[in-house]
Amino acid sequence: MWAEFLRDESGQATVEYILLLSGTIIGAAALSKAILRGMENGILSLGNQLQKDLKTGRADLGIWEN
Repeated sequence: MWAEFLRDESGQATVEYILLLSGTIIGAAALSKAILRGMENGILSLGNQLQKDLKTGRADLGIWEN
């Protein structure tokens, strides 16, 4: 019975596809988290620099006007 169970490969392809899909989803989630973290840091840095420039007078106060 055990030998027959070990030789049976009827669901092996499905399991391999599920594992491959799971790994891809986990990798994509980790990559998107890293990209979003970098974007957030960049936006915060830009905002801090703009705030500093407006307080010190290095940037024109009309910067927000069109």
